[in-house]
Amino acid sequence: MSSYGASGYWYDTATTVPGAVDLLNLMRRYRESERKMRAKTRGSMGMNETDMSALRFLLGEHRKGVIPRQRDFAEELGISNASVSVLIDRLCRDGYAERIVHPADRRSVGIVPTEYSDSEVRETLHKMHERMMDAVNTLTADERIGAAKFLAAMIRSVEADEAEEMQSRKSAVGFSSLPDRKSDRNSASSASDHLR
Repeated sequence: MSSYGASGYWYDTATTVPGAVDLLNLMRRYRESERKMRAKTRGSMGMNETDMSALRFLLGEHRKGVIPRQRDFAEELGISNASVSVLIDRLCRDGYAERIVHPADRRSVGIVPTEYSDSEVRETLHKMHERMMDAVNTLTADERIGAAKFLAAMIRSVEADEAEEMQSRKSAVGFSSLPDRKSDRNSASSASDHLR
């Protein structure tokens, strides 16, 4: 079987070991395929990307037995409380979610998925999830360990950039909030002149 160099995607597993760039290229292809799949799914369900992310979060919390509040959506999606309120309104209007009195605190409102939302998502994504599980099941235990190690390292590399960016923003805010000593000296000198 023919194989390409580091810039290609196909290789003969019997004779060629994929290099680092090959793996990153395959990962890029996977991300692009997933992006197209998500866009197709959103289109079939009449949702935008944020709504779809909110629904996935809601269903995930439901599977864990957790009833999220509006503020949980805001934190998960990184949007304002006002935007979350409008988003939840849409999900409820379209039959994907319901507002209920939160069982842990009757003064607050919980958000739960409807049976329709669960069945709609399952019907839309079921075949794809089956194909993905089939692909994973073809791997040996050692191959799964290797894949898990690689993906965990990729996650850490991305999260490291996020952490550095957040730290940089905090440092910039902290620096800008420090008093300008030169300005303070000028102000003090000016005030002294007025007192003379």
